[in-house]
Amino acid sequence: MKIHIYNLKFIRLIALIIAGMFVSATLKPTEVKAQLEEKTIRSESKQLFFVDPMVFYSKEKSRARLDVYMEIPLENLQFKKNYNSKKYDANVSYTVAIKNFAGEVVENESMTDYVTTTKEEQKGLEGSAKYIVREYYLNPGKYDMEVTLVDMNTKKELTLRNKIDVVDFINERISFSNIMLISNMATENGKRVITPLVNGNVDNLKEFYVFFEVYNAKSEDIVNSYSFQILDKNENVVERGNFTYTLSPGITKCFEKIKAGNLVYGDYVFDVKDNATGELLAEKKFVNKMSGFPTNAKDLDLMIDQLIYIANDEQLSKVESARTSEEKQKKFIEFWKSKDPSPNTSKNELMIDYYKRIQMANERYSHYIDGWKTDMGMVFIIFGEPNTIERYPFQENTKPYEVWYYYSANKEFIFIDETGFGDYRLTTPIWDVDRHRIRN
Repeated sequence: MKIHIYNLKFIRLIALIIAGMFVSATLKPTEVKAQLEEKTIRSESKQLFFVDPMVFYSKEKSRARLDVYMEIPLENLQFKKNYNSKKYDANVSYTVAIKNFAGEVVENESMTDYVTTTKEEQKGLEGSAKYIVREYYLNPGKYDMEVTLVDMNTKKELTLRNKIDVVDFINERISFSNIMLISNMATENGKRVITPLVNGNVDNLKEFYVFFEVYNAKSEDIVNSYSFQILDKNENVVERGNFTYTLSPGITKCFEKIKAGNLVYGDYVFDVKDNATGELLAEKKFVNKMSGFPTNAKDLDLMIDQLIYIANDEQLSKVESARTSEEKQKKFIEFWKSKDPSPNTSKNELMIDYYKRIQMANERYSHYIDGWKTDMGMVFIIFGEPNTIERYPFQENTKPYEVWYYYSANKEFIFIDETGFGDYRLTTPIWDVDRHRIRN
């Protein structure tokens, strides 16, 4: 059941307000932050690190090479100031333990690593990561792997477990490595530079890449045709295509660009099959999920409800009229594509910033209702951080109130705590340029 918080007849935020106010109000720290930070009541739990193990043919022939990729989002680490270097350091330790099918330990390695940043770099940790790659050589067979990482500054730790299946590359005429997902690929000084998607989340990318190796154990060239498909959680095919390779003896490295613009949020499998035999040669699980947001239908309905500050009645009705969850997701994505300020880039920056503001509003202004539904949450989502906040606590003849100033928009908003329990209400409603009231 969906519950609309506001009467949609009064909610007609037209494009002029959004373009003029929302886009211009960047998500940067304001001059007065202490008042806002005091109201943070909860924070999002983020995974400390991610692991993606991949098996490849090795020159040792009898043994395969296991590459263990680790991605550590820098925003998840605690940095401490180094007073000698005047920089900020984060330190991690990690252990990789691999057991064979009999439970015997075949690899057990412990290492330490660190990240050093400047004061300026500390402001841009979000979206940056530390990558670690370790190599191990294993005989064909099945293995269990555990990777434990510890943030040495906080002692926070996480253990991730994976099943490893090492095939016998020597005795196969044609064989495939595991598949690597890549978010970005470029060429620098004649060399290919890639950014692996270790976390397996294409995160609303319009396209991504896959990399794999094909091994030809024969002594002559072979021309083979392969098909790929992307399956959703219900095993419906949402994308498909074909590759044809001339496989020279030895190793053929393959990079393929995959369109992802039509993928709704959810879980997927990318697989490759031999067109001649139908044999499944390789597969890779991945997700399309906006960072920090779940993917189930209930949460999609909530995200649609939260469009009230950026969508007009007609746009909302178009999304809400969808009969199935899949159709609703497609219309939701279509709406945000129409708002994308830079359609040629990999991400929709406006969409990301909008839901970040909603998340921040929930953290700061929630009490008996979610923060995004409050007057303060609404103003924050539409206009961003105030340039200045004046706070007036309890006085003898007045109720507590705050004044928010937005200099570039030439606006100020006054909130009064009528109940004394932190339920700040606007003294006057916000009006759009058509003089329609946005909220009572």
